[in-house]
Amino acid sequence: MLQEIHHRVKNNLQVISSLIKLQSRETEDTNSKKLFETSINRIQAMALIHEKMYQGGNLSKINLEEYLNGLARDIFRSYFDETKINFIIKSELEIIGNRTIVPLALIFNELITNSLKHAFIDGDEGCISIEIKLDKEDCFTLDYFDSGKWKAKVKPTSFGLELIETFTDQLDGTLKRISDDKGTLFQFKLKNID
Repeated sequence: MLQEIHHRVKNNLQVISSLIKLQSRETEDTNSKKLFETSINRIQAMALIHEKMYQGGNLSKINLEEYLNGLARDIFRSYFDETKINFIIKSELEIIGNRTIVPLALIFNELITNSLKHAFIDGDEGCISIEIKLDKEDCFTLDYFDSGKWKAKVKPTSFGLELIETFTDQLDGTLKRISDDKGTLFQFKLKNID
């Protein structure tokens, strides 16, 4: 029964994504098209969660590395036909529950999308690395790094950054961002809320 529910939710999210794609064809404005594409990516990140849940044997847990690789692959495809960006994931946290994966997935979606939109423009080469380490009890640290050269200065706030901060709060976490000539690093301390 739960598998069927996750399957239907995923299908419904794909319908919503398709409707937004159709709507985006109604405008010629480049900025509006980019906003539509960003919304589609966010919806697809959630759809992928439900896909992994109904495909997996344990409906309450998801293999984190497998999920992140799939999410990154989908996002990369929407920005580049052939990517020259090396994507590395190292995680001590193998399996994650439903309540934690949703905000965490949306954090990753925003981080990867921002890197591709602002740091690796025109198919620049580089690296995105993610390292997740277990901390005490039900907490973990997450380091997200991109080696890109951001074309515009990283803004102190934007809708994407506000989303990252909101989802960090949902995971009872903290966030620190460091930018220099080597790239941009986001350091999180997060709680597994399942």
